[in-house]
This record gives sequence, structure tokens and C-alpha cells, in this order.
Amino acid sequence: MATMWDNGIPKTDQDKFDERMRDGAPKERVPETAYDHRELGDALCNEGRVRDAMVHYRKAVAMEKDNPSYHTRLGDAYAYSEMSVRAVSEYRKAVKISPRRAEPHYSLAEIYRRYGKLIAAIAEYREATKFNAMNPFYRYKLGDALWQAGFRDEAGVQLETAVQIAPHDGFYHFWLADFYRDCGRMSEAIVEMQQATIFSPRDAYYSFLLGLLYMRAGFVDDAVAAIEHAIDLKPSECTYHAVLAEAYSESGETGQAELHYRRAGDLDPYDAANLEVMRRRI
Repeated sequence: MATMWDNGIPKTDQDKFDERMRDGAPKERVPETAYDHRELGDALCNEGRVRDAMVHYRKAVAMEKDNPSYHTRLGDAYAYSEMSVRAVSEYRKAVKISPRRAEPHYSLAEIYRRYGKLIAAIAEYREATKFNAMNPFYRYKLGDALWQAGFRDEAGVQLETAVQIAPHDGFYHFWLADFYRDCGRMSEAIVEMQQATIFSPRDAYYSFLLGLLYMRAGFVDDAVAAIEHAIDLKPSECTYHAVLAEAYSESGETGQAELHYRRAGDLDPYDAANLEVMRRRI
């Protein structure tokens, strides 16, 4: 008599069934081409397995040494792993193979900026924007680096261009507003931050910053409305309540001010430091 499993199927029949299932199961694809290795590397990176991804990026590079995208991918993995010298080497190889390719120039700029080489970073950001002129993020990165280096006029041009390329993206309006604020161009800063809140209506931080701009410009009632909206979006943010309390206090509404001071509570060291930063923006 055949041995029976708990499911009532004879053991020999069950073994045959299991064997057929194993034979019919999909096999894991073994990468064969450089493109296969790159795709597998990308998948591993998405899972956070960057070191494993490097193995496949290296194989892709070994199989197609003249493909700039494979060198760039390997460089990105090195950069993520803080192996900056190797990253720079791969990016330079990519640039040498294809000088008009924007991506490795951008990646080089990011490495240079990380290590304080701001002028070298600006030069590479320029190359990236030259070869991919309609990429708003590259424009923003160039503008931000120029701003940091003190080249305000050109920084403004690049940040404004980013907004022109992506007019419905609140992120670029936010950065242009911050640039205008830093330059003392308050009316333009307010307009751009208003645009940021329109195109990113669920972003509490943008509404809060709009409130700070209104306060700095002396429009206290508008500031109160903007910060209240930020609190509606993020009611647990202590610093929003603290600044709103100050706005109410400035407008003479002491009851509302006391209410929001209570809601702010005793700020922890992080929130207290953040509040001081926010006050300096007013």
C-alpha cells in the first residue's frame, strides 16, 4: 500500500507532482549581456544592495568599455558608497567617451560640490545644462551653486530658467522665492512662494514660508492666514504654532496668541533651534 500524505495523495504521486512543478517553475534569469547586468544592477540598487549592484555594473563595463552610461552607473554606485576617487574616475571615463552627454557632467559636479570644490562643480553643472538645456533640475543645481559662490546675477537667471521650463512644479517656485527673499526682492519672493503653494497645495512648509514672507513684508493678516493653513495641513508642527502665536501677538490678538503658545508647548532643543532659524527669516 502506498504511503499517504495528510492531503490524501499517495506519496509517489505527490513526489511526481512536486517534480513537475519544479521543472515548470520559472527559472531566475541569468544575465548574459552588458545590458542585462546593468538592469540587474539597477534592480539591486533599488533594493539598497549597492555593493551587489557594483558587481554587475563592473561586468557591464568590462563587456562594453565604450558605453558611457555603464561607467556612469558604476560611478554612481561608487559615489553612494563614499568611494569618491573611483566615482570620479568612472565619470571622467564616461565624459571622455561621450563629452556631450549631460549625466556624467552632472554627477561629477555633485562629487565636487560634496567635497567643497564649488568652482569645479559649477563648471560641470554648466556642461550638464549645456548638453541638456531643458532639464530644470540641472538649472536649479547650477543656480544654487552660483548663489552659494556669490554669483547672484547668473544664479537668478538659472533659477528663473528652471521655473520657465517647469512652471507647474512648486519646488522651483519655492527656490526662486527663497533666492528673491535673500536678495531683498520681497514682492517677487511673495509671488513665487504663492505659486509654490498653488502647485504644491499639500505642502505645509511652503504655506508656512509664505506666511513668514508676509510677516517680513508687514502683511500680518495674510501671514496669519497662510500659517493657519500650514497648521491645517500639519497640525502637530510645534514651530508653526509658535510663529503663529507671534503673528497673533503682533496683530494684537492676545487670546489667539496665548492659545497657540500653549499648543506649541515646551519646544525640544531641535524645535527651539528651528524656531530661531525661522525668526531670522522674518
